[in-house]
Parts: sequence; C-alpha cells; structure tokens
Amino acid sequence: MFLLIIYLGFTFLEKKSIETISISELEKRLQEQKSESVVFIHVREQHEYKSGHVKGMKNYPLSTFKTDYKTLPRDAKVIILCRSGKRSLQAAEILKGNGFTNIKSVDGVIIQWTG
Repeated sequence: MFLLIIYLGFTFLEKKSIETISISELEKRLQEQKSESVVFIHVREQHEYKSGHVKGMKNYPLSTFKTDYKTLPRDAKVIILCRSGKRSLQAAEILKGNGFTNIKSVDGVIIQWTG
C-alpha cells in the first residue's frame, strides 16, 4: 500500500511538471498547425508507429530519443504523444532537461484518437 501511494504521488508530480493537453486539444492543434511553428512527436517505437499513428506526427522512438531530440528546433512548440502518456512524459522531461521550454504532452491514449 505504501509503495502504491509513493508511485501515485510520483506520477502526480511528474504530470504537474509538464503541461498536458487532451486528445481533442491535439486534434484542434493539428488542424491549426500551419499558423504556428509546432512539432508533433510520436514516441512509440517504430513498429508501434507503423501499426497505427496520428497523421501529421513524426516518429521519434523513446529508445533513441536521448540523441534524436537534437534535431528538433529549440524555438518550436513541441507536442508529444505515445500510447498511454507515460513515454510522452519521459520524452518531455528529456526536452525540459535540455533547455526546451514550450513542451506539451498529450494526456490520453492513442486508442482514444478518432481523427
């Protein structure tokens, strides 16, 4: 029980440190992307991405993200999606730790995507 409380507390704090948006907000932003400098990133592994992804999102697998993020423009808004929200938060923390400031993680799961 104690470990569960610690885990839930850590998960809550982790989510608080990175701004999150909903699946419906992601859909809205994808439609508006032409007016802003936004990079949409999907951090599931390549085989997962190929099995289904949101059109318009670039695949940057979390397993290689610690080096691949360096190709991202630092001044862009970055929106990150994964299957459940856990990997996108990990990727967001990597970006945050490397000086990126305008990062959002999609709070929801890809299976909720209807677009």
